[in-house]
Amino acid sequence: MMKTIEEYTDYLFNCTFTDDSFDPEDHEEHLEVSWELFKNYAWADIYPVWMQRLHLNCPTPSDVINFVNLYIYYEAADKPIPDPVGFISYLYYRVDMNEYWDEAGDMFDGLAISVLSTADLVDVMQDPYYTPLKDERILNGIANWKAEKAE
Repeated sequence: MMKTIEEYTDYLFNCTFTDDSFDPEDHEEHLEVSWELFKNYAWADIYPVWMQRLHLNCPTPSDVINFVNLYIYYEAADKPIPDPVGFISYLYYRVDMNEYWDEAGDMFDGLAISVLSTADLVDVMQDPYYTPLKDERILNGIANWKAEKAE
């Protein structure tokens, strides 16, 4: 019997990317399971489940950083999403780059550029020095998330 998207998602994200036991060389079980998920289900159906997981199961900055590591590892960074600015601004809202830059800054910027480029919202050929945290759309998104939390 085929697993549900939720079952795949639990397996794929209920792990720690930086743990030594996570997908050691020549044993990329999680990556292979992600490929199986993408083969069995449409990305448009997977993405909302992953976002729900991010919003409900990642309460700390470390959890969000782990989610982003896994999201990139599972080759989702180049997949089109319906809310690129909302997604990226949420990540920066949850993880303060003043505190976590060394751990996650380059990774978050790389994901942001990938997601926003895929959505045709950024062209690094035209703007090679693009920085997500200087983008008014991202900054407004972060402000919106903060305002929503304050309600």
